[in-house]
Amino acid sequence: MPVYLRKNMTFTPPSLENIADLDENDFEFIDPDKLKDQVPQPYRLVNKIVDSVVEKAWSFISDIENKKTANLNKIRAPKYDCAVKLQSHEKATALTDSVDGRYVFIGLPNGIVVIDSLTQETVSTWDEEKVDIAHIKCHLIGVQTYLLVTIDEMGIAKLFIFSSEQIFLLKILNEQVQEPGATKIISTKCESSEEGDYIGIVLENTSSNEIWLELHRLPRDTWLREMETVVAELKALSQQQEEEAAMAAESTEDNSQSPSGSPKPGTPPPLLTLTPGEKPNPKFTPPSLVLKIHPPQPITGSTSSSVMSACQKVDSGEVIGTGQHHIITSTHLEQRDSMFEQQHENMMKYLPAEDKQNEEIMQPTFHFVTSSRLTPVGLEQPSQTGRPTTVIVWWTGESNLRQYSLLKQSKDFDHKADIVWPFCSTITCSTTSSCGIYLAVGLRSGNVVLWDRYLGIEKGVIGVSSEYSIKQVQFLDPSISSEDMTDYPPYKTSSSAWLLIQTSDNSQYVYNTSLNTLVVLYTVNENNEEETVLSTVSGIPELLLVVTKDNSLLLKDVTNGQDVCELILPTSFDLTSPWEPIYSFGGGGQMLYVKGSSSSKDEEGAIIDESSLFVYQLRSFPSLDGYWKRPRNNDIKPVHSTVEQRVNALLKHRIAVQPQRKERLEKRWNMMQQELDIILQCQETAKKRTGFGHAYSYFDQPEENDN
Repeated sequence: MPVYLRKNMTFTPPSLENIADLDENDFEFIDPDKLKDQVPQPYRLVNKIVDSVVEKAWSFISDIENKKTANLNKIRAPKYDCAVKLQSHEKATALTDSVDGRYVFIGLPNGIVVIDSLTQETVSTWDEEKVDIAHIKCHLIGVQTYLLVTIDEMGIAKLFIFSSEQIFLLKILNEQVQEPGATKIISTKCESSEEGDYIGIVLENTSSNEIWLELHRLPRDTWLREMETVVAELKALSQQQEEEAAMAAESTEDNSQSPSGSPKPGTPPPLLTLTPGEKPNPKFTPPSLVLKIHPPQPITGSTSSSVMSACQKVDSGEVIGTGQHHIITSTHLEQRDSMFEQQHENMMKYLPAEDKQNEEIMQPTFHFVTSSRLTPVGLEQPSQTGRPTTVIVWWTGESNLRQYSLLKQSKDFDHKADIVWPFCSTITCSTTSSCGIYLAVGLRSGNVVLWDRYLGIEKGVIGVSSEYSIKQVQFLDPSISSEDMTDYPPYKTSSSAWLLIQTSDNSQYVYNTSLNTLVVLYTVNENNEEETVLSTVSGIPELLLVVTKDNSLLLKDVTNGQDVCELILPTSFDLTSPWEPIYSFGGGGQMLYVKGSSSSKDEEGAIIDESSLFVYQLRSFPSLDGYWKRPRNNDIKPVHSTVEQRVNALLKHRIAVQPQRKERLEKRWNMMQQELDIILQCQETAKKRTGFGHAYSYFDQPEENDN
């Protein structure tokens, strides 16, 4: 078909002003799916719902795949299933180790057993029927003399002393009155100071639900002297029984026995008076009550009749109080409550209902500390240096921390706190460092307040989490901190402390006080396993014993958060509880004792419970060899050391460098002899030059007659 084109045709280009602006919705025509007409309602809504469901499902699937990939790429810690089952003590209810690592104390349903931590041989036993030990703690109070603090299932707190492979009962702190209708007072908590100077016991009246804290002073030095006397008397009695048995065997013909020797006049009465077949039960000096602390009462209206009488009860205001004495009447408080309910009537229904039956009972947390600059003037005693002189107490659900002096002499054991520390949020946990310098307080707001007790200043506030409260705080061993030379050479001092923090969601953080850095050690969001219990390994301060929610035992490096190894119990055995497992270290961290339990069914379908005590030899684990070989300085002194510590350190260093000083003195004397020879040679040379100069000047002088 022919096509005719016109010649000499010109096209005028359009002007820029006539070009239409690009429409923002032009991409819809580029996308092929947008060329279709939108579906009408309600199908459009259904389409959006389906798309959102698919997107959520796809994101959920992607997260699962990412976690699986991360777990596959994660370096797995070695697993050790070399637990040794003990043939006895399978019904252990509590475990603890001695401070020096020699022994392990096992609480049983009928007493206490002491075993060697390395050989597992039984050293001593204390038996008593129907005494199920629920809690046991050991303190070193002398040379191989240990104080045992126990609480049984009946809520009775007892003190024991262990020395020379013998266990003796010291005192029953809350002995019950065996009478019908008598008030029953049980103990819910009992803790002693580190060296056994004081002990605190929390008592509860079961009939009235009243609870209070009692602090007792323990006659530690007196107990040590009495224990030496008891051991000597036991040796004398055993020798006497052996002699009587030998004489009875020799005199079988006439069946005569030698009479026992009577005590010499003027000797003190013996602590042991035994009859044949009777157990030794010596009488020791009882502890003395020092202080009794009751929980804080809720703030109520003032009962004063006038403003003047109310002001007389109020202190001068120099010390922060608890807010109990004020001039606000109860009528004013009731009106404020009614006004609040009226203004927020529509929101009051969303408040949780008060459950008085399941209301939490206030429990105290207390720490025995030494004197510092926070101690009020007049309560310091130089003779008590290094010993606890103050107790810090706070109660569950309150935001005030109280400090009481243990040296006050008063007939009334109930007295007011010397210092009250208010905090901006409810206190959830607290701890003190091993040197007694730092005090860390965890709050419900997710913050940790760190105090320097030695200087009496607040060191800082650590913002850990804004969503979760603080569950646990713990100071790590100072030997893992960096060693710096401070203004007091030549001894090493630790200018930093490491604080382990655990939040309510079981996430873990480590805070360095010198660098003011917070390092995330473990977060639950990034891991499937939830860790419930954290405990430092004695002998290896860099390691933590971690118990997970699925009953797994892990050893973790606290410096980098990596799992070092995993401990596996035998088949069909699990921990007694992932929240409160029964375990203890021994031999300075070389052994780990763990109680495992299992349940099975017999042929008739009845459930059979079985429990056993297992031992792990941590010293034989290859993954821990590097930690055992790592050098550590256990003599690191804190930043704020005393004058005696500085003088002793300087004297020790002076004695250590004495051979080097002798060598330097000998070298210096040799150098002085050489220098003296050089000086003498210089003097002789100078004299010679001086004499030659005088002679030359004499011959060169012109004669007077020459003129």
